[in-house]
Amino acid sequence: MGKDTHLINIYLKIHHKKPLTMDDLRYLAEYAPECFEKTCKNVVYNIPETKPIMESHPVTESAALKVSEDEPKPEPSGQQKIEKILENLKRLEINDFPMADIDVDKVKSLLGNLYMELLFPHNDKDTFMSVVNNRNTSTFDRKV
Repeated sequence: MGKDTHLINIYLKIHHKKPLTMDDLRYLAEYAPECFEKTCKNVVYNIPETKPIMESHPVTESAALKVSEDEPKPEPSGQQKIEKILENLKRLEINDFPMADIDVDKVKSLLGNLYMELLFPHNDKDTFMSVVNNRNTSTFDRKV
């Protein structure tokens, strides 16, 4: 359970609508890379302006303004994609990204929310942090 303490802290930040840090996002990417990649696609679906950020290709001024679909680009590996996405988010956070008109906190919040929904699918009736049957193990602990 000790290694999942960070995951629980991130879950609580998301639940209480606190901003996520880049370290939180990096941890989520390492915890379940496939889930992180799917979540990035969902963020692009919800906020189309984030497509250049969530793409793993290098982003330049001209590429951010014009997305070219004609040219096939070499596909990087899964870990390389994730690292590039995290790098793009960090650049956006420090206002060093060509598309600075995107709210980085909104993107990180949506990324965290969608990640947790994908990692721990649930309905709105059951919560993960409730203690069940007077035991010391919460529902979240059992899911993890």
